[in-house]
Amino acid sequence: MSLPLLILRPLEGALQTEQRAKALGLPVVVDPLFTVESIAWSAPAAKDFDALLLTSANAIKFGGAQLDVYRSLPVLAVGEKTADAAIKAGFHVERTGNSDTEYLLNRLADGSCRNILWLAGEQHTQIIAKDRKIHIAPVYRARALNLGAQAQACLAGETVILLHSARAARHIVSELDRLKLSKSTHHVLAFSAKVAEAAGRGWKSVQSADHPDDDALLSLASALCLSC
Repeated sequence: MSLPLLILRPLEGALQTEQRAKALGLPVVVDPLFTVESIAWSAPAAKDFDALLLTSANAIKFGGAQLDVYRSLPVLAVGEKTADAAIKAGFHVERTGNSDTEYLLNRLADGSCRNILWLAGEQHTQIIAKDRKIHIAPVYRARALNLGAQAQACLAGETVILLHSARAARHIVSELDRLKLSKSTHHVLAFSAKVAEAAGRGWKSVQSADHPDDDALLSLASALCLSC
């Protein structure tokens, strides 16, 4: 017997995770808790900045025609997928980092990229960048959804739940409370320690990935889903 793996991230990312999970022989249920959409935004003048920060490919996908005014700015991209999306859209990516935005910014040369424009999601974390000013322009949102029928059916039995963000962790807890579904029979695999903390207590087990990427997360999933 194996446990189902429930993937709740927005659809595009969920399908990528699903493909990797199925390649490992894991039984997968995809039922996103969020949908990503564009929002209205005003583009600050490009001349006021010397770099563009992108932490998600969604900024490129949902930013719209106003992105064109920033093509002259070098891009600081967090994650290979974000960098690839920026390059395909005609931007010059000067530096690519892993999922740690502050680590990327703090590795920049002293005196470079003093004024940075971050094209962010409406829900975003705080970034502390030493000696640099970061202006935040939200260009998309991940709108929360009710827990879907497929997810609810999956959660009728013991399930392994993948959580890729602290917001998703808080939202699934809220949805389980709303639907009066117990956490105690389910396992949480969290993208990071912060995500695991947001999921809270009361689960059958909680583990966080050693590295914040899908490969590390699915390695944990393989061990847990296929061991039962």
